[in-house]
Amino acid sequence: MARLRLFANLREIADTTEVDVPGSTVGEVLNRATEMFGDDFGRALAAAQVWVDGTQATIETTVEDGAEIALIPPVSGGALAVRSPILAEIGLTGFLTAALFLANSLSLQWLSVATVLVGGLWAFDVVGSGERRGLSVGTAPGLFGVLGGVLATYRFGAPGMAAATVGVTLLVLVWGVINPNFRSIESIASGISIGTTVTFGSASLVLLRLRSEEEAAAFLFVAASAIAVSWLSDRSDMPVLDPLVAMIVASITAGAIAGAVWAPDLLNTVAASVAGALALVAGRNMGMLVRVGGFFVAGPVPGNLHNLDGLFMASGPFWLLLTVLG
Repeated sequence: MARLRLFANLREIADTTEVDVPGSTVGEVLNRATEMFGDDFGRALAAAQVWVDGTQATIETTVEDGAEIALIPPVSGGALAVRSPILAEIGLTGFLTAALFLANSLSLQWLSVATVLVGGLWAFDVVGSGERRGLSVGTAPGLFGVLGGVLATYRFGAPGMAAATVGVTLLVLVWGVINPNFRSIESIASGISIGTTVTFGSASLVLLRLRSEEEAAAFLFVAASAIAVSWLSDRSDMPVLDPLVAMIVASITAGAIAGAVWAPDLLNTVAASVAGALALVAGRNMGMLVRVGGFFVAGPVPGNLHNLDGLFMASGPFWLLLTVLG
């Protein structure tokens, strides 16, 4: 017996989010599900992506007892949850990352401006991806959060960051009162996750730059290396490591390089990189949950900036470890 998880229009047709279905292969499970939910369900399956326990599968894939099968159908509006073009993924992500590096090398003020720009674009991108699969999440709280987080931290330091993070949480709740479309548990939880992540993360970048240009550069190098290696692993037909493991290994390796070459303290930088690596994975999963409604090790994710999903989640633990240790 396999647990079948349904999303978007498949969930609406079946009128349930998950159901136990017998079958020894994916094909058998899907055939049984079509018998249970009707021809409309079967037609919707034709365009759906199938994942078994977090790994993309085919109809011939064997299904063990207790396995979880996730069906990711076309999102609302008719667009498939497929990868963005390679040029968009590399070009836009690379440009924004380079802008952060350049701004950090210039001054705290320029880094603050670049952080607001990158954070605002990321919040807009992840909210848009969620909305295309039918998840209503307000864009405004995330945009206000990144702006407020940077300004409050620039002026008041860590207390300003704390106040801005609490403020964006309250703003999401108020937004739900104002707009009925944002009152569901999933909408509120997603809004708080996006808002607090981008607020705390952008503020942490400012705090890192307040500590030193070298430590801010070390974090950006760690994050950029992890994102690049994870992306290459995900794109490879025969990856040596899965994208999540590759992200962790690249983060720690980059932290060791940064600590040895230019960061003030090698051991502290490596320790911060370990914390950042785990947060990069958590941020990637959080973004995937909002964008497609589930956690998967590899595969296509909608949105031009999905590669930055872990960036703002990771800056906070990186800064916190350096502060505690140093």
